[in-house]
Amino acid sequence: MPAKKSASCTKWPKHRFTFPASRDGATGPTVTTDAPMRFNSVVTLRSCLESAFSQSGTTVTAFLEQLAGEPVDAHERHHAMIEAGMANFLGVEEGHPLLQRTAVLQGRRSMQPYARVESLLDPSRLPAGFCRQLETGNDPIGRILCKDGIAFTRSELPGLDRGRALVLCDSPVPEDYLFARTYRIDLDGVAVILISEWFLRVLESLLGPER
Repeated sequence: MPAKKSASCTKWPKHRFTFPASRDGATGPTVTTDAPMRFNSVVTLRSCLESAFSQSGTTVTAFLEQLAGEPVDAHERHHAMIEAGMANFLGVEEGHPLLQRTAVLQGRRSMQPYARVESLLDPSRLPAGFCRQLETGNDPIGRILCKDGIAFTRSELPGLDRGRALVLCDSPVPEDYLFARTYRIDLDGVAVILISEWFLRVLESLLGPER
């Protein structure tokens, strides 16, 4: 089972909040958070969005598509085979071959970038053809997992500060973002993918007016 986020040290009561309907009219997801639902500060908005991603029970791709009201595809894709370092969070030996991937999750109609994603994948532990799909098409990781019917769990990394993400590739990461995170995807309890995500500030415009 994925590791659960620990509750922040606060005396605020929990609040339930339903995100505004997306542009295609679909009802937004409902989340429970310790933060008051007033989007009058970046900290409050970030906390709510972070709670939504962690509690949505779906892939990041699907959540972004619901929030934005449009399909989301992977653009600016770069792939390279590298050797695992000593500390790799995937439980593989140093020197083990890994696929390094960077991509930008972007709206299909608006061409608006919503998130930057870096990943390290262990091809030897993934179903045949999975990495080939990533390299030849613009489907994000989450869409392929769902399309291929692959059951997975997410696990947080121990010791990583909340709101921070590990840099997994050599290319520059966004300097200005709403929040970031790193987590691991497991298949049948076996670590297969390490993912870092930086969610861009354009998402603020999708959350409706201050409340």
